[in-house]
Amino acid sequence: MINLSRLATGLLLVCVFLGGVAWGGNNPKPILTHADAAVILAKYSGYFNRYVNEDADLNECVAFLNKTGIYFGLLEVVDGAEYTVEDCARSMGQINLVLSGEAGFSLGKVKLPKGIESWAEFCAMHGVGYVKGHRAMLEILNVAGARKEE
Repeated sequence: MINLSRLATGLLLVCVFLGGVAWGGNNPKPILTHADAAVILAKYSGYFNRYVNEDADLNECVAFLNKTGIYFGLLEVVDGAEYTVEDCARSMGQINLVLSGEAGFSLGKVKLPKGIESWAEFCAMHGVGYVKGHRAMLEILNVAGARKEE
């Protein structure tokens, strides 16, 4: 089984590579959206580098993830809906199943295995660090926001 704490570690390394952690001040904290998460997971997680070009745009990232079974809804992406910790559990759980070769699909999406109530439960059972992954994505946004202000 693949331990996706590697994903969280990889995302944190990207954060450090981009220039360190941005600290508060008077600026409001950015909201992680589904669009942000799709780009970060597709381009910077380290799992899909062979399949997603570094210069891929949002549409290409979302299309790749959806084609793979990692679900990103069109309305959530277009409307800028917040990507919550629960959304992160689903995405990282789906990634875990795809990479392990154990994914079952329903209507093109990786489905939650039988007998498991939620993606958070799945992640807890399989050591998937989705909370750390979500935090790492927020840090990436903080760094990106700080760089835009410079």
